[in-house]
Amino acid sequence: MAEIAFSEDGKYFSAISHDGRLRIWDTETSILKQEYTPDLHLSSPPSCLQWILISNTDTPRKGGKKRSNSISEQQDQCVALGTTNGKILIYSVSQAKVLTVLEDGKNSEVQKCGVTSLDWHKNYGLFSSNKAGYVQEWNIGSGEISNKYNVIFDSKNKQASHVSAIKIVPHNQKTPATFLVTASWQVRLWRLLDGTVDLVRTMGHSGSARPLLTVARGSDKCWLIEGSQNERLLSFWDVTITPQNLPQVNGSASPTKKQRKKSTSDAVVPHPTYNFVLEDAPKMVDVNLSQTDEGVKLNMLATTRSGVMHYYGHMLNGASTKPLKPSVTVQVTTEAARMLPAQCCKYRDDACLLGYEANEAMVFETVVPDTKTKTQVLIRSDNKRPKLDTPRERSDSVTELVTYAEPVSRKRVTAGGQLEVAMEARLANLALDTKSRSKSAVNQNLTKLLVQGLHSKDKKLIQMVLNNADPATAARTTAALPPDQLPALLQQLAGLAARRSTLCSRVCVWLHALILTQSSLLLASLSSPVGDQLAQLLAIFTQRRSNLCQLLNLKGRLELAATQRARPAAAAEAEAVLVYNDSSSDEEDMAVERADSDGGSWDDSDEDDE
Repeated sequence: MAEIAFSEDGKYFSAISHDGRLRIWDTETSILKQEYTPDLHLSSPPSCLQWILISNTDTPRKGGKKRSNSISEQQDQCVALGTTNGKILIYSVSQAKVLTVLEDGKNSEVQKCGVTSLDWHKNYGLFSSNKAGYVQEWNIGSGEISNKYNVIFDSKNKQASHVSAIKIVPHNQKTPATFLVTASWQVRLWRLLDGTVDLVRTMGHSGSARPLLTVARGSDKCWLIEGSQNERLLSFWDVTITPQNLPQVNGSASPTKKQRKKSTSDAVVPHPTYNFVLEDAPKMVDVNLSQTDEGVKLNMLATTRSGVMHYYGHMLNGASTKPLKPSVTVQVTTEAARMLPAQCCKYRDDACLLGYEANEAMVFETVVPDTKTKTQVLIRSDNKRPKLDTPRERSDSVTELVTYAEPVSRKRVTAGGQLEVAMEARLANLALDTKSRSKSAVNQNLTKLLVQGLHSKDKKLIQMVLNNADPATAARTTAALPPDQLPALLQQLAGLAARRSTLCSRVCVWLHALILTQSSLLLASLSSPVGDQLAQLLAIFTQRRSNLCQLLNLKGRLELAATQRARPAAAAEAEAVLVYNDSSSDEEDMAVERADSDGGSWDDSDEDDE
């Protein structure tokens, strides 16, 4: 998935920021030329981009009318932006607005999957891939899908069906078919023709779910350069289209999914023709092939995550089993030995166009690699802005030389030509509705609000985030939290844990999510102040737990006393069911005693008579 890219002529460099903005730099002046913020960029941010060239007749004007044929030869440099909601925005650099929006209005389920990768070729058009395992061919003029291809290899394996990168393979064969490389955990070459798709070959496994693909074409060869964000290696695959790869004229049926799986399982595991070793995982790769008297010469540039650029100069005259090392490694540092990390590179006019970051700004410079040394160090200034002193007096002669530039308009332009975005749409973009279907925007908003509140120590922002007691939302929010904000978050949780029980219950939810998502970082930081904060939280929870039994006993006694106190008042108003009289029992006892005494005298008189 490409998030940074150069234009075809190398004049512009584009990148998607973390907050979903498109930024375009002029490489000749190192000036940020344009910055475009798409509508609802938080709920459906751009996921990939691709530079394309379109004629003025391809994009319809307002009302659906096309321009006249007098300017049909003119072409406009545009950036295609793939979003997470399945739409593709065609942004014009010259007009600084969105010309049209491509979307699949027929199938809403596939549209929700989101665009994972884009690729364009002047002879084949624009192609996109989504998470559902489909490749779509777009008609920019009509804004609709021309053909849809199902490249799902195994429906049971979600990793195999998830296409994260595509690349068009150009060829010289006389056929209307288009050859396309798809990659996720498996790199495959497909043949696309009128809605049917056939598997041509499999090129082994990729070490990452987001590989980096680049195609280089020579005189009679076409090479695929495949890299991974988890490996320090670039693999070269020969993807030259031969007459054997063309579709059969007899019209034989395309193989089914079972036949595809069986054919690849029985085949021998392929191996790349060349392997190039890197210092770190690749970030951007650019390749140029030139024909010389000795053969085809390879000029390849690669920037890594460590902030260096590798240059490879190699003759493609056979296969190599050993990984090839770079000819020279270029590093950019300051006089104080502070490294300026390289972000992008492009081979242009037998030189390297290198872009590096200096003081939170992009600087582009043309560098000629020195192959006589293994490491080429460029010492540059860090471009610190000097502090401007406020003048006490301002003369008229100075003010006459000052020219004021008009402010750059940053209005959001939609596809319909509207200059303003409705306030309802802007509020919906910033809404924190946790019950909505799209959870990603809510998590990004909560994470940004939490970081902003912790950085500025704003209690209202912190409470706004921590009042959410949803465990899933808390887990996703803490997973995206920067590591340097963990001590501040633990300090806030410790303060809330000592308050009332409702706040303590929310603290338990967030602390549980923090331990699950950042357990490795917490274990590694036990010797730092993080360990003291965890011990403080443990002491607070232990004390509250020790008082829990006593509070429960006290609660039970209070409830019993309250119920017993309420019973006498109710009993006084009620009538008696049974009344027991003690006087009646005394009279009965006296009658029984009298009867006993009379019976005894009667018995004595009878005995005397006998």
